[in-house]
Amino acid sequence: MGKASSSKKVQRAAKAAASSRGASERRELGFPLAVLAVVILGIGLVVVARANREPAAPPRIGDHWHSAYSIYDCGEEVPFWQSAADPDGIHSHKDSVIHIHPFNSSATGDDAQMSVLFEAMFATVTPEAITTREAGTISAADGCGDQAAVIKVARYAVDPEVELISVFDDDFGSIPFLQNREAFVIAKVPAGEDPPPPSQASLVALDATTNTPLESQPVPLDLVDEDGNLING
Repeated sequence: MGKASSSKKVQRAAKAAASSRGASERRELGFPLAVLAVVILGIGLVVVARANREPAAPPRIGDHWHSAYSIYDCGEEVPFWQSAADPDGIHSHKDSVIHIHPFNSSATGDDAQMSVLFEAMFATVTPEAITTREAGTISAADGCGDQAAVIKVARYAVDPEVELISVFDDDFGSIPFLQNREAFVIAKVPAGEDPPPPSQASLVALDATTNTPLESQPVPLDLVDEDGNLING
């Protein structure tokens, strides 16, 4: 009996020790798992907050701005853009007006830039050339007559009168849209000259636009054909 009782005591002690080790191991493992869960939850909340936060500055989702634009090749006006694409809410309705009504945060606040418009219009504007589907490539290297030429973009105020505000000679895609009712001129001009004022036709078109409630939806680039028309639209 003595030996059997002693054996049972040893077995109970071993089980108790194993149970104690298991509980201790579970406690040791549970703490870092809890910390990891808190970290993952925190990161998720930060991502959601960043995705849904309002931009510090307009235009915001729900705004509806308009700006006139003109394109010039050594003083000669170039046809305006014909693309019906509108992936992010900065585009043109086949007229000389830029419509600015962000669909998402990528086109709001400081991200409401010319680059968004250029993408929707299948256009590129660099210090070397203006390239559009409608006018082809307007190269600075070709000059203006016998004069050397450069590519520039100008911002004009239009109220109460047309006034040159600023001129850009590079990094055109990062030019921001700052307010409703501006005008922009994209031009190849003789070196040393500023872009001319926006065309009268573009200003008339701007005055004819209204801030009606927005009912349009995004139009992805791949839904527009080479002529700028909606595919099967």
